[in-house]
Amino acid sequence: MKITAIEKQKKEGRYNIYLDGEFAFGLYKESIFDFGLRVNDELDENKITEIRECDETGFGKKVAYGFLNFKPRTEKEVRKKLKEKKISPKSTDKIIESLKSLKYLNDGAYAKMFVESKLLRKPQGRRMISIKLKEKGIDKEIVEQTLQDHYSEDSEIMKAKDLLNKFEKKVRAKSPADKKQKCFRHLISKGFDFDIIGKVMKPEDE
Repeated sequence: MKITAIEKQKKEGRYNIYLDGEFAFGLYKESIFDFGLRVNDELDENKITEIRECDETGFGKKVAYGFLNFKPRTEKEVRKKLKEKKISPKSTDKIIESLKSLKYLNDGAYAKMFVESKLLRKPQGRRMISIKLKEKGIDKEIVEQTLQDHYSEDSEIMKAKDLLNKFEKKVRAKSPADKKQKCFRHLISKGFDFDIIGKVMKPEDE
């Protein structure tokens, strides 16, 4: 098959490729340049497949880089973004592997950053953090190892105490029992487990 025309589309940087007088597919200008495509070039099916796959992968990488440039993301989040842009599963896998090899995508590093960020800004219990990380697609083993390495039980107790002290100063209650119940619900809402809360809420609070 022979390229009979290369025409610019309305979409910036995108061109229509005509083979034997008929529209065949669209390509980005980078792909045309990379493959050195010109009118009268002969293309077979294998070459066409290679060109189109490279074009899709190139576009997908641009999407991924832009997405990651805004803030760190998990592999699941990047895959979802590429799916929204209709990038094929095959190209998506290539893009993900490329991002990992270049250290742009690392779920372990993301989990560590996420935990440290939560502890600095709005402390939460290990349970809540674990749930949020898993929702972002982080592997269960990575989540558990990250929490073990960066959020010990002693640290969690300390964070729970800090939150409790701040909450006690502003909470309004009808009685000591009511106050205790409200404090309990507050810590539960922040993702702290019963055993941690039990260690934080002293006997004299009962």
